[in-house]
Amino acid sequence: MLESGELDELPGLYDIDAKYYEPYNPPHNGNLLIHAYLKDYLSGKDKIAIDETLVIESSDGTSVAIEWTISYDAGGRRWNELPRATFIMFGDDGQITYQRDYS
Repeated sequence: MLESGELDELPGLYDIDAKYYEPYNPPHNGNLLIHAYLKDYLSGKDKIAIDETLVIESSDGTSVAIEWTISYDAGGRRWNELPRATFIMFGDDGQITYQRDYS
């Protein structure tokens, strides 16, 4: 989904009251604002590649920690294997209720 830039189904992954925290902006509150932020973040990036390097899931399945890299073309050059980390919590319905990204 993120690699293709096809984000129409993204709001359904997040709870309507979800919180998304990332290093450079105030929190994004709610699935529609999260969708708008990620759509903006990915615009202008081509040939996106995302690779998970480590995934740690809680024993009860309510949270996950992911180390990953992103590579893409932008600004006339290739940006390769930029390291990231994401922490996600899920609600009872399986939707994301909390996400924090680090870069």
